[in-house]
Amino acid sequence: HYYITNNLSLNMLDEELDEFLKSLDEEVDVRPQKQSPKPKPNQQMPDDLDDILNDPAFSTEQRETKKPAKLKNARSKKCTVVYVGQSESSMGQTSCPNMRCMKCDCGVVCFNDFEWVGDIEYLFLRNNYPDFERLESKLKPIKGSSAYACQCNSVSVKRQGRINNVKNSLKWFCGSH
Repeated sequence: HYYITNNLSLNMLDEELDEFLKSLDEEVDVRPQKQSPKPKPNQQMPDDLDDILNDPAFSTEQRETKKPAKLKNARSKKCTVVYVGQSESSMGQTSCPNMRCMKCDCGVVCFNDFEWVGDIEYLFLRNNYPDFERLESKLKPIKGSSAYACQCNSVSVKRQGRINNVKNSLKWFCGSH
Protein backbone atom coordinates (compact mmCIF):
# COMPACT_ATOMS: atom_id res chain seq x y z
CA HIS A 1 0.00 0.00 0.00
CA TYR A 2 2.83 2.36 0.88
CA TYR A 3 4.55 1.72 -2.49
CA ILE A 4 1.44 2.51 -4.52
CA THR A 5 0.78 5.76 -2.65
CA ASN A 6 4.38 6.79 -2.96
CA ASN A 7 4.46 5.94 -6.63
CA LEU A 8 1.27 7.93 -7.24
CA SER A 9 2.66 10.97 -5.48
CA LEU A 10 5.85 10.76 -7.56
CA ASN A 11 3.82 10.64 -10.75
CA MET A 12 1.90 13.69 -9.63
CA LEU A 13 5.13 15.53 -8.89
CA ASP A 14 6.51 14.60 -12.30
CA GLU A 15 3.38 15.91 -13.99
CA GLU A 16 3.48 19.14 -11.98
CA LEU A 17 7.13 19.62 -12.83
CA ASP A 18 6.46 19.07 -16.54
CA GLU A 19 3.63 21.62 -16.47
CA PHE A 20 5.82 24.13 -14.67
CA LEU A 21 8.64 23.74 -17.23
CA LYS A 22 6.19 24.12 -20.12
CA SER A 23 4.86 27.34 -18.61
CA LEU A 24 8.42 28.65 -18.33
CA ASP A 25 9.10 27.77 -21.97
CA GLU A 26 6.04 29.76 -23.00
CA GLU A 27 7.09 32.80 -20.93
CA VAL A 28 10.75 32.82 -21.93
CA ASP A 29 11.89 31.88 -25.36
CA VAL A 30 15.04 29.83 -24.75
CA ARG A 31 15.75 29.14 -28.39
CA PRO A 32 18.90 30.78 -29.71
CA GLN A 33 18.14 34.13 -31.30
CA LYS A 34 19.43 34.95 -34.71
CA GLN A 35 21.80 37.89 -34.62
CA SER A 36 20.76 40.89 -36.59
CA PRO A 37 22.97 41.43 -39.61
CA LYS A 38 25.82 43.91 -39.26
CA PRO A 39 24.96 47.32 -40.69
CA LYS A 40 26.48 48.00 -44.04
CA PRO A 41 28.90 50.94 -44.22
CA ASN A 42 26.31 53.25 -45.75
CA GLN A 43 23.51 52.16 -43.40
CA GLN A 44 22.44 54.48 -40.53
CA MET A 45 23.30 53.34 -36.96
CA PRO A 46 20.64 53.42 -34.26
CA ASP A 47 20.50 56.59 -32.13
CA ASP A 48 21.36 54.74 -28.90
CA LEU A 49 24.61 53.51 -30.39
CA ASP A 50 25.45 57.01 -31.61
CA ASP A 51 24.86 58.34 -28.09
CA ILE A 52 27.23 55.76 -26.64
CA LEU A 53 29.92 56.37 -29.23
CA ASN A 54 29.74 60.13 -28.76
CA ASP A 55 29.82 59.93 -24.96
CA PRO A 56 33.12 61.50 -23.76
CA ALA A 57 33.54 58.77 -21.15
CA PHE A 58 33.90 56.20 -23.94
CA SER A 59 36.07 58.36 -26.17
CA THR A 60 39.01 56.63 -27.82
CA GLU A 61 40.86 59.92 -28.13
CA GLN A 62 43.84 60.27 -25.82
CA ARG A 63 42.83 61.92 -22.58
CA GLU A 64 44.85 64.81 -21.23
CA THR A 65 47.17 63.62 -18.51
CA LYS A 66 49.40 65.66 -16.32
CA LYS A 67 52.85 64.95 -17.66
CA PRO A 68 55.93 67.04 -17.19
CA ALA A 69 56.44 69.52 -19.98
CA LYS A 70 58.97 68.27 -22.47
CA LEU A 71 61.77 70.61 -23.20
CA LYS A 72 62.98 70.91 -26.74
CA ASN A 73 65.74 68.32 -27.29
CA ALA A 74 65.34 67.17 -23.66
CA ARG A 75 67.44 64.12 -22.83
CA SER A 76 68.72 63.88 -26.36
CA LYS A 77 72.39 64.68 -25.70
CA LYS A 78 74.91 62.14 -24.48
CA CYS A 79 78.49 62.68 -23.45
CA THR A 80 80.85 61.10 -25.95
CA VAL A 81 83.50 60.96 -23.22
CA VAL A 82 82.35 60.86 -19.61
CA TYR A 83 84.21 63.28 -17.34
CA VAL A 84 84.10 63.33 -13.55
CA GLY A 85 85.41 65.95 -11.17
CA GLN A 86 84.21 69.22 -9.75
CA SER A 87 85.71 71.97 -11.85
CA GLU A 88 85.72 72.69 -15.53
CA SER A 89 88.90 71.57 -17.23
CA SER A 90 91.14 73.83 -19.29
CA MET A 91 89.68 72.20 -22.44
CA GLY A 92 86.15 73.35 -21.56
CA GLN A 93 84.84 69.88 -20.56
CA THR A 94 82.32 69.68 -17.75
CA SER A 95 81.52 66.68 -15.60
CA CYS A 96 78.59 64.53 -16.66
CA PRO A 97 75.60 65.35 -14.42
CA ASN A 98 73.56 62.25 -15.31
CA MET A 99 75.67 59.11 -15.06
CA ARG A 100 74.26 55.61 -14.60
CA CYS A 101 75.86 52.31 -13.65
CA MET A 102 75.64 49.30 -15.96
CA LYS A 103 76.15 46.84 -13.07
CA CYS A 104 73.40 47.96 -10.68
CA ASP A 105 71.32 50.08 -13.10
CA CYS A 106 71.23 52.99 -10.65
CA GLY A 107 72.03 56.64 -11.11
CA VAL A 108 75.38 57.92 -9.89
CA VAL A 109 75.24 60.49 -7.09
CA CYS A 110 77.93 63.13 -6.62
CA PHE A 111 78.84 64.91 -3.41
CA ASN A 112 81.02 67.92 -4.21
CA ASP A 113 83.60 69.00 -1.64
CA PHE A 114 83.57 65.51 -0.05
CA GLU A 115 85.79 62.47 -0.30
CA TRP A 116 85.18 58.83 0.68
CA VAL A 117 87.01 57.64 3.80
CA GLY A 118 88.93 54.47 2.85
CA ASP A 119 87.33 51.60 0.97
CA ILE A 120 83.54 51.57 1.03
CA GLU A 121 81.91 48.17 1.40
CA TYR A 122 79.35 47.02 -1.17
CA LEU A 123 76.68 46.37 1.47
CA PHE A 124 77.11 49.84 2.95
CA LEU A 125 76.36 51.38 -0.46
CA ARG A 126 73.57 48.92 -1.16
CA ASN A 127 71.81 49.74 2.11
CA ASN A 128 72.40 53.51 2.24
CA TYR A 129 72.45 54.74 -1.39
CA PRO A 130 71.43 57.52 -2.35
CA ASP A 131 70.68 59.12 1.04
CA PHE A 132 73.40 61.66 1.93
CA GLU A 133 72.55 61.57 5.65
CA ARG A 134 73.15 57.83 5.75
CA LEU A 135 76.26 57.94 3.52
CA GLU A 136 77.75 60.91 5.42
CA SER A 137 79.40 58.66 8.02
CA LYS A 138 81.87 57.47 5.34
CA LEU A 139 82.44 60.94 3.82
CA LYS A 140 84.88 63.61 4.92
CA PRO A 141 84.77 67.22 3.73
CA ILE A 142 87.64 68.13 1.40
CA LYS A 143 87.45 71.32 -0.68
CA GLY A 144 87.72 70.64 -4.43
CA SER A 145 87.13 66.88 -4.22
CA SER A 146 84.07 65.00 -5.40
CA ALA A 147 82.73 61.72 -4.02
CA TYR A 148 80.75 59.63 -6.52
CA ALA A 149 78.68 56.53 -5.80
CA CYS A 150 76.12 54.21 -7.27
CA GLN A 151 74.55 51.30 -5.41
CA CYS A 152 77.53 49.00 -6.04
CA ASN A 153 80.67 51.17 -6.34
CA SER A 154 82.24 54.43 -5.16
CA VAL A 155 85.16 56.67 -6.09
CA SER A 156 86.69 59.94 -4.92
CA VAL A 157 88.02 62.40 -7.50
CA LYS A 158 90.38 65.29 -6.69
CA ARG A 159 90.61 66.78 -10.17
CA GLN A 160 88.57 66.46 -13.30
CA GLY A 161 89.33 63.63 -15.69
CA ARG A 162 87.87 60.87 -17.81
CA ILE A 163 85.94 58.27 -15.86
CA ASN A 164 88.04 55.38 -17.22
CA ASN A 165 91.24 57.12 -16.02
CA VAL A 166 89.88 57.35 -12.48
CA LYS A 167 89.00 53.70 -11.90
CA ASN A 168 88.93 51.03 -14.62
CA SER A 169 86.40 48.76 -12.87
CA LEU A 170 83.65 51.42 -13.02
CA LYS A 171 80.88 50.67 -15.50
CA TRP A 172 79.41 54.17 -15.48
CA PHE A 173 78.03 55.83 -18.60
CA CYS A 174 76.18 58.98 -19.56
CA GLY A 175 72.45 58.50 -19.11
CA SER A 176 71.80 61.47 -21.47
CA HIS A 177 70.78 64.99 -20.54
